[in-house]
Amino acid sequence: MKKIDLLYLIVVIFYLISGLIKWDMTTIFACVLSLIFMVITNVIGKKIGFGNGIKILIYVFILSTEILGEIYHFYVDVWWFDIVMHTYFAFIVSYVGLYLIRYFNIKESIYFVILFIFSLAMMTESVWEIFEFSMDRVIGTDMQKDTVIRNINSTYLSENIYVDKVMVNDIDFMDRYGGYLDIGLYDTIGDMICTVVGSFMFIVIMKKRLNC
Repeated sequence: MKKIDLLYLIVVIFYLISGLIKWDMTTIFACVLSLIFMVITNVIGKKIGFGNGIKILIYVFILSTEILGEIYHFYVDVWWFDIVMHTYFAFIVSYVGLYLIRYFNIKESIYFVILFIFSLAMMTESVWEIFEFSMDRVIGTDMQKDTVIRNINSTYLSENIYVDKVMVNDIDFMDRYGGYLDIGLYDTIGDMICTVVGSFMFIVIMKKRLNC
């Protein structure tokens, strides 16, 4: 076992023991997922030849998502955390895309490599957003976060409407929230924009290594 794997295990097991002592199901579930993701990372990594660099990036992402995001509630308490995670994840997926091209020994121009990497990142993000939508509709979670907005641009209504009063169950949303809530569209599109940014960051930073 490599030092990076051992360090990762130590961190996860520490929080797992803490969760078991407190019987905190959120912590326990986050740690179990972290262990599963570690196994998946190593299985795929051995298959396509992950180096230490990408493994560190993946482990940092998993720990940030599960420990900071779930256990310490960064997704709720830190407004920019989800933005950073989606951008970072796109960077990692793009990195994996480069490994896939090398694994399958694809000899194409740098433009094909860039297109493949970018497409893989966007496809992965699209699948994730479909998963979030499905979870919200089937199980009733709130993975696609709401956004407070005040204007409606509507072809159906044939005008731009400024919302000054919204009543839901005798609650004035304008007074309480400063607007009405969209159903997650802003969150979804924002996440996809982060994916575009993260993938392009990888392409710019790793440009010299894209000539496969």
